[in-house]
Amino acid sequence: MVLPVDSTQFAQLACYYKDINSDGNVMELKLPDEYKEKTNLFNQQEIKVPVKGENFLSPYIGDGVRYYELGCFEHDDNTYKLIIYNKIGESDTLLLNVQINSYDAKGNLVDALLLSSFFAYEDIVRFSDFVIRQDYTISIDSYVIYRWYEDSKDGHLVTIKFKDQAPQIYIKEQYQMENGRFKLISRNEVSQGEKKKRVLNIPCLRHE
Repeated sequence: MVLPVDSTQFAQLACYYKDINSDGNVMELKLPDEYKEKTNLFNQQEIKVPVKGENFLSPYIGDGVRYYELGCFEHDDNTYKLIIYNKIGESDTLLLNVQINSYDAKGNLVDALLLSSFFAYEDIVRFSDFVIRQDYTISIDSYVIYRWYEDSKDGHLVTIKFKDQAPQIYIKEQYQMENGRFKLISRNEVSQGEKKKRVLNIPCLRHE
């Protein structure tokens, strides 16, 4: 894999960005069959190391999860692997995660960082764009799409779709790769008023 890597221009992720942005009914994103045939099982070391980033109170991968390797590169005697996998999050929500792992010269896992988690939960769709640059920094912009809201009309609760369902950014992060570790160097939450309060308090997204 040659840096820089931009998730929005990465051919193997293009279908997910297309679905999440264009299909208002999408609820689950899954690995395609051609990926499933080439997946590997996470080993015991990989499932015991907590994954950094916006992991929504679910930093561990869990037993029996399989991943597909999108590519790899080397830096400072460490190997970095870009992987993608499905797992079940809170409220039985199916997540499609894109992650970067680092390994030392002996193949031992050093660190793990969640780059994007694609999922839909009720009226919320969530995903991230990321860039891995040639200076070995990683920028992650997390987005949310608000599909609809409920309101009272003539004494009845009705569902109203938002006319503007464009993705809205709510968190910007930047990491530096140092000796196989992903070091957080900046994190900014973007204010969105009442909508932001909604997105940060649903079960899959709330922070502590």
